Amino acid sequence: MKRRNFKLLIMSGSPDSLNANASLRYYVGSGFRQAFPDAIIAVSSYEDSLRTARELKPDMVLVFGSIMLDGADFGLIAEEARHQGAVLGFWLHDDPYEFDMNARIYDLADIVFTNDRASLDFYPPSLPVHHLPLAGCAATHLRPVASRGGPDMFFCGHRFDNRGRFFGALAPYAKAMGAEMSVVGTGWEHAGIEGAVAMTVPNAVLPDLYATALGVVNIGRDQNLANRRFAIRPSTPGPRTFEAAFAGAAQIMVAEGLEILDYFEPETEILLADDAESFAAQWERLLRDRDYSLTLGRNAQRRALAEHGYDARARRIVELAFR
Repeated sequence: MKRRNFKLLIMSGSPDSLNANASLRYYVGSGFRQAFPDAIIAVSSYEDSLRTARELKPDMVLVFGSIMLDGADFGLIAEEARHQGAVLGFWLHDDPYEFDMNARIYDLADIVFTNDRASLDFYPPSLPVHHLPLAGCAATHLRPVASRGGPDMFFCGHRFDNRGRFFGALAPYAKAMGAEMSVVGTGWEHAGIEGAVAMTVPNAVLPDLYATALGVVNIGRDQNLANRRFAIRPSTPGPRTFEAAFAGAAQIMVAEGLEILDYFEPETEILLADDAESFAAQWERLLRDRDYSLTLGRNAQRRALAEHGYDARARRIVELAFR
């Protein structure tokens, strides 16, 4: 089989009624179509995957996303993949937070891609597992880097405990600098932090907010759902790191490790901080030199387009799955 002429089914790992990240599978599909225009790419919900597989007769089935939910059963799609002679791959995007649930696919998968590098060492050695971060989608996330007319600092995401503590500590610095901080997402209604508002932002709007803010906060989460066995600490940046870069954002990342250096260059493509105090110092640099924000954003966008789109991830999947 030629690597540029194949049939691929991309399906979600969770039913759409319970899948908050269903839109991501379309970004993956877009990346494959961009990378392999001669291939036939089908994108399906979990619910419709078996019917689609029987009609398409794919060379590969790629299950994408969380596989944690009890209602998700991959036995039938695995049986269909074997019947068609197809490779069955899983691209898991919630490692390590749901790692304990991954055992349900060990006997089914031909190949696994994990979003988190730190989780690699905890998979069975007999299982082909590869690190593959999530990415950005040019068709959805790309924005011109032209001006910064939005808030001085922007963040969108759920209020996990570590985020609540961080923004609570950052708020006095914002006030002292006379800077505007906008924090939106679910769970912020009782945060008591100036600038924090409980609201849901549509995915289609988020890149515009990234592109117009002077700075964008990049901070991970500390809440595990099924990570008790090994208590793995996450190492790989989440998808919004790459989505914001596609939008041309000037990101300041609260970094717990050095893996970010593999994706973006500090000082020229991203700024790094350890805590609220060092974050405020980086933020002040942007407030004093607003052109620096644009320079960071343009550099990050250029790097993201070259290396961190779903087209690049698609090429890596094909390279590993069909070799």
